[in-house]
This record gives sequence, structure tokens and C-alpha cells, in this order.
Amino acid sequence: MRRVFPAGVVCLAVVLAASTACAAGRTESGPTSSPAAPPPKDFRVTLLSEHAKFTHGVALSSNGERALTSSVEELADPPHGSVTLWDLTDPLKPRATPLVPDRGGTAVEVALSGDGRRAATFHARGELTLWDLADPAHPSPRKLAAKGVTSLALSYDGRYAIAGGDQGVHFWDLANPDQVRKTMLLGTGDPTYSYDVALSDDANRALVNYRADDGGGGDGGVMLYDLSDRSEPEAYALLRNGGYTSADEVALSGDGNTALVGYRHWTTYHEFVTYWDLRTWDKTELRPMTGWKVVPGVDGGTTWGWDLALDHDGKRALITAHDVYAPLADPNPPPSEVQFWALDTLTGFTRFPAPG
Repeated sequence: MRRVFPAGVVCLAVVLAASTACAAGRTESGPTSSPAAPPPKDFRVTLLSEHAKFTHGVALSSNGERALTSSVEELADPPHGSVTLWDLTDPLKPRATPLVPDRGGTAVEVALSGDGRRAATFHARGELTLWDLADPAHPSPRKLAAKGVTSLALSYDGRYAIAGGDQGVHFWDLANPDQVRKTMLLGTGDPTYSYDVALSDDANRALVNYRADDGGGGDGGVMLYDLSDRSEPEAYALLRNGGYTSADEVALSGDGNTALVGYRHWTTYHEFVTYWDLRTWDKTELRPMTGWKVVPGVDGGTTWGWDLALDHDGKRALITAHDVYAPLADPNPPPSEVQFWALDTLTGFTRFPAPG
């Protein structure tokens, strides 16, 4: 078996000479970490940097100390990839352990519970595997009888999940993995729709991006679900696609108060990620009251194809950057990267306009 690792892990000490920017704080049910020095302004550091043909999936624990990344070369024949479990307790010395080595492209998508003790991986053929990470050195896999699932997010303890796939979006109760109980949240009746989902630690709030894959933006948008009453979920239209721009990826902080939404413009190919503060969101509006426009690429150009993840407080994020338009014959195409961001230090990024 071949272990697929980055061409080089960028040295963190250059950016974090005197900082432990990614150190975690207290979560509602997570451990308390030592106080960290304030990170520098506009802090971000590259965790993975691989060949441009690789795409990545990412997931982050609530305290920011454990991460899961996937690396897949989907254009290879056959496709191949891997899943890596990261110990970020000391961000200056990240420790990587292969969770799933190369098995013909197993690592297309990943999910991680808020406590970092449970994970899920998705095979390109649609297979879904749950992992017990209580002992990271000896992860225990378990196949889940679920077909057509393409996106999944877990609650803090892994008891609940939200899943998107060819049958729409469902809220899952995983108390008995052999008999998963499901509640339909969104059913479009059209298998050509794609979904990206996110879930708060307490499973009381969910974020769902849905989009018709018609190659031009298409119908869709971002829905916010109030799941505090499991028997009667409440849905709110947070955003709607329009103007040749469509939402593509979403992430939700563990406390449910912060969201990241990735966008794609179908004529200019410009891509961007916005940072949303849902604490002040008025349910009568289709967008939150504040936010930041975050661009993963240095030049803000044609970078698209990413995955997003947030910690409990929405202050730390994993953002992938992958330029799928890089010419295959280019000897030095832009690399595919996974970047670790401190969103609470942003100063040099465009302000997202407030309503009115």
C-alpha cells in the first residue's frame, strides 16, 4: 500500500514564530487548553500542499486539536488517495497518522465528530464507513448500511448526523448504527441535485447547501434548520442562488453561531468564501447581518473546488484551495492546498455588505 502524503508540509514556524494560533479554547463539552498568545493579523498557514491534480476533503474537531484530511487524485487511472488524521495539539509540530491508506480512492469525503473520537469516510463508489478513534493508533472501522450518501456531518458525540445524497437530505439518529432512524429535511425529487451539509455540536442547528448540477448555477441555495424540536424541524432560506453565482460548500461552527459559505461564479469562474455571523441573523432576512469575504487563493482568481470546516467557536477553520482549471501540461501548476485559518484575526479582507 502506498501512503499519499503532501509533497511538503510547509514549515509553520515561519508564520507562528511566537504563536500557538490554533490552540483550542473551552467548548461546552470539550477539554480546556492552555491559553494561547494572540495570532498575528490575517493569520493562515498551509497544512498540506500537494500536486494540483489532488483534491481534498477536511474536517475539524470542536477544540481544533484534531483534524481529518483526505487526498484524492481522481483523474488518475485508477483513482487513488488516502485519509490522514492530524494531531494539532501543538500547531508548530503537527503529527500526521494515515487513517486509511491508498485503496483506490477511498478518501473522497470525510467527517469528524466534535469530540474528535468518531469519523466517517466516503468511497467514490458510495460506501460509507464509520470510525471509532478512541484509540487513534488502532482505529476501528464499521460499515454503515447507507446508499447514495455523498455528504455527512456528525454531532459532538457522534450520536446524530445529517446526510445528503441522491434521496435528499436526512437527519439521522445513530444510536443504533444497524437501524439508523431518519427524518427527511429536504427532498427535491431530483437525483441531479448535489448537497453539502453541516451540523452544530448539539445537533440543534444544521446548514444545508443544495444545488442543481446543470452547469450554470442552477436552482438552489443555503437552508438553515432549527432541529431543537426533532419532531418538527423548522427551515429558513438563508441564501438563494442567483446572478450566475451559486453557493457550493458550507461549514457550521460547533456552537451554531458562525458559518462559512463558498461561492462559484459561473461566467467569471471567480470563487470566494464568506464568513457569516448568525448570532444577529434576522429570520425575516435571507442573509445574515455581518460577514467577511474570504478568498482562499492569493490572486482571488479561478481557484475553485474546496472543502470547509470550523471549530466550536468559529474562530479556526480549515479551507482547501484547488485550481481545477490548471492546465494538465503545466509543469508548475498551482498546488492543491489545505490551509488553517484564524478567522478572528482577519483585517485585510473585503467586508461583506450589511442588508439595507
